[in-house]
Amino acid sequence: MPKLHIANFSFAAALLLAAMPAAGANAIPDLSGVWGRNTIDYTAPDSGKGPLKNISGSRTVMVGDYNDQMLKPWAAAIVKRNGEIARTGEAFPTAHNQCWPEPPPYILGNQELQVLQGKDHISLMYSHGSQHRTVRLNANHPAKITPSWYGDSIGHYEGDTLVVDTVGVAVAPLSSLDRYGTPHTEALHVIERYRMVEQEPAKTEPRATGGFRGEDDAIDRSYKGKVLRVDFTVEDPGAFTMPWSGVVVYSRAKGIFIEDVCAENIHDYVTGKDAAVPTAKSTRISDGG
Repeated sequence: MPKLHIANFSFAAALLLAAMPAAGANAIPDLSGVWGRNTIDYTAPDSGKGPLKNISGSRTVMVGDYNDQMLKPWAAAIVKRNGEIARTGEAFPTAHNQCWPEPPPYILGNQELQVLQGKDHISLMYSHGSQHRTVRLNANHPAKITPSWYGDSIGHYEGDTLVVDTVGVAVAPLSSLDRYGTPHTEALHVIERYRMVEQEPAKTEPRATGGFRGEDDAIDRSYKGKVLRVDFTVEDPGAFTMPWSGVVVYSRAKGIFIEDVCAENIHDYVTGKDAAVPTAKSTRISDGG
């Protein structure tokens, strides 16, 4: 997959940073910069119901636990179907491997995230397919929301934490919440909480996994400062019997922000195989000769 490299901060980014409030007693937390991770998995929360687990016994074969009681029957059937395809060594289509927009929280699996903090909004830029989300600060959701790929996101600061509330995510082909293809409905409601935390050696990410850059490492291992932790909660009574949560931790990225150009296609860059898609049978028409 071709990759283009761009500078960490564009002119637009500089304007956003200039608009930020001055430091002081009520200064907002500085979450800005380029962050990276080497896996698209979620970590279990400190307490409460966690995300689906991979029951395949392999880090590259994606079989979600379709017997998890949080899944409604129709959602469990989709996860099971995807797992059966994965066990054959084939790749089932996902928004990520087909280069389609990825809704939250699935989009948190991107290898790199750039956070640009402005006065009235925050821009979240993702490396895979140049995806972008805008979080409107101190705003309300519209009374009537037109569903969209990423939904309508509003945010506010609670002390040292940025809280992002997202609703209105469209139900579209391949739209799912994790790497097992777990579906959702238009009732999806996602809360994300972003904050800086001290590095935890026990949670240090492994070298690149899940198809990221082969064996290349996206994380700056020499970085000793705080890292960006995102705790998220998913509610969707149409697909789940209960809310569930997960954790994603970003370390400082190594080098400059990647623009990972991804064209819509049928190739899975994790397994190196093409996903099965419907094909038309060719029919030879006789010319009468």
